[in-house]
Amino acid sequence: MVSDWSVDGVKPFIYINPYIQDTSEVEGIRQDQFTEGCDKGYFVKNKDGEVYLINSLSIRFAMVDFTNPDAWNWMKAIIKDNLVSEGKAGGWMHDFGEYLPFDAQLHSGVDPVLYHNKYPEDWAAVVKEALDEVGTDEIVYFMRAGTGVSAKNTRLYWMGD
Repeated sequence: MVSDWSVDGVKPFIYINPYIQDTSEVEGIRQDQFTEGCDKGYFVKNKDGEVYLINSLSIRFAMVDFTNPDAWNWMKAIIKDNLVSEGKAGGWMHDFGEYLPFDAQLHSGVDPVLYHNKYPEDWAAVVKEALDEVGTDEIVYFMRAGTGVSAKNTRLYWMGD
């Protein structure tokens, strides 16, 4: 259904966040970002040096470690390749970022308590960099989580829940 919308010039608004679902039990997925992120060390680690898995109500997920430059670039590529280059989305809610656990281990070695509030700021910067590199201003994205300086990296803010 959504693929037919473009015929009429309609582009849906979608939803993204920096949490990658554990898809080990999901059949028929097109791109296994969870396994790729695990294999390449792109996720926040727990105190034992393993991927820090967080359980929400419906999924189990890992968080992209934006203190790792390779993970930063990987997420930018996901945004550019899956959201921008295909031209299917008119924009998205660029959500979350506030879940960084205080006992996490980060690639850079920064204290997670100090990085906790910077995480959503970096999440905003990743998408801004991706869109700047593509050179588009036709995509509208908005955030809810952030800090006082996050506004420089997003196009709109939703004041949240």
